[in-house]
Amino acid sequence: MTLGNILFLGAGNMGGGILRGLLTKAVVPVNELAFVELSDVFAVEFTAAGVQRFSELSEAFRWADLVVLCVKPQIFKTVAGEWRIALQKSGKRPDFISVMAGVTVDSIQQALANSLTLNVLRTMPNLPMAIGQGSVALAGDQAPLELTQKAHAIFAPVAKTVVVNESQLDAVTALSGSGPAWVFQFIEGLAQAGVFVGLSREVSMEMTLATIEGSVAMVRQAGKSAADLTTAVCSPGGTTIHGLKVLEEGAFRAVIMQAVEAAYNRSKELGK
Repeated sequence: MTLGNILFLGAGNMGGGILRGLLTKAVVPVNELAFVELSDVFAVEFTAAGVQRFSELSEAFRWADLVVLCVKPQIFKTVAGEWRIALQKSGKRPDFISVMAGVTVDSIQQALANSLTLNVLRTMPNLPMAIGQGSVALAGDQAPLELTQKAHAIFAPVAKTVVVNESQLDAVTALSGSGPAWVFQFIEGLAQAGVFVGLSREVSMEMTLATIEGSVAMVRQAGKSAADLTTAVCSPGGTTIHGLKVLEEGAFRAVIMQAVEAAYNRSKELGK
């Protein structure tokens, strides 16, 4: 499948992460990638890699066959009018893929084309895509099949892709979009705990990462639920069950659920 020229509007944490993953995996020839980014701090890495940087938005739209919207939702609301004018000036109507949390397909079409027909696919990737280990959900009910297939071709080499309805994307945002932050916090907490009980920081972090990697592999391969595997670690009256009691008293799982719920509610707010 020919993807054509791909333009990233925004090369910060998320846009830059996706672009970095594409470059690392050589998914798309570098001469078919370009970006628009105001910050030189974010831009320098990609210009050094040979990715074209546009300063004139209408020229960028004229070049692009596919545009990936990677700005924060709040920023989109302030720049959409400028983008609409540039799109009209370009005389071209590329396809659009959005990674903006909460912003619906209808909102993007209204903002950029006054409800004229634009092919827009809403997605939600996450940060580990930058190292080829991400996940991304594609809202397949709101875009032509060909555009969904193009998005899969772009993302599949650097992420696990799933197709959902657009109505489910706020839940995806809360779980896998925000999820790496929950995991990073757990990693840091576990590593600090190792230091607290007498390990060096280096040894504690190494053991923490190995423990998490091995645990994830077991969930994938053992054919048992996470609950069953938890039971397997807990000997009667042993060390693990005593620690698990503390987690239960602190409502560990409930707090995780509350964090996901808070992120879900915020994602819905951003779309208003």
